[in-house]
Amino acid sequence: MILKRLRFPMLMLLCAAFTVVGCGNDDEATPPETNTNTTANQQPLGTSANDLLAATAFRSLRLELAYADGFRPTQTTIDLIQSFLEERLDKPDGITIVERLITPTETAPYDINEIVAIEDANRTVFNNGDEIGVWMFFSDGISASNSGNSFVLGTAYRNTSMVIYEKTFIDLANTSPTPINRTLLETSTLRHEFGHIFGLVNVGTPLTSDHEDEDNPRHCNVEGCLMFFQTVTSIFNTSDVATIPDFDPLCIADLQANGGL
Repeated sequence: MILKRLRFPMLMLLCAAFTVVGCGNDDEATPPETNTNTTANQQPLGTSANDLLAATAFRSLRLELAYADGFRPTQTTIDLIQSFLEERLDKPDGITIVERLITPTETAPYDINEIVAIEDANRTVFNNGDEIGVWMFFSDGISASNSGNSFVLGTAYRNTSMVIYEKTFIDLANTSPTPINRTLLETSTLRHEFGHIFGLVNVGTPLTSDHEDEDNPRHCNVEGCLMFFQTVTSIFNTSDVATIPDFDPLCIADLQANGGL
């Protein structure tokens, strides 16, 4: 199992007008598989990149947005992720987001095995005919991989699965001496994790040019790209959605060559 996690160094938030948001290389921290499921929605990260991007096998997408009580993302975040997916995925029969309030049976802080267990106990949306299913969990607890001032914001851990550590967003917003726009933090993290399940960078979606970061595999070497391992932005000091990072032209070219828009 390959996991990609978006990390957030708290010190940068406190000390700078610009905040570094990065995704660490977590291969060495990847836990062993807890089961031997081989169903279509329990495959390694990146293996459904073409299925998500193109209309060849799946003409629509259904996204199950699960959240614990009190940890629903903002409505603006949900609206922004809908438009983001519509911009990049060739799904002529549409993209649907369905929401579910769940009660996790695991205890935070969560390691990835516990996140998998929560998904396995609660997920209801799977591939069905020509509709592909995606699971997205907004958690009520932090990641067990948090360390010091470094916080994991989200992890893409299966071909159609990700977790967003919503409690961390709320804690940051409540304790930061400078204002944080939660919507922008949520949306930036979601876009980055979707980039990984879309197969970026070079993890299911082939490269059309040499732009994978040699020092930070599966990330773009173009600073400012959504898939750069540390994206420097001003999103925490503004409410302007235009500051949310986006794919750079090289990543877009990869996605389009693999069936995306």
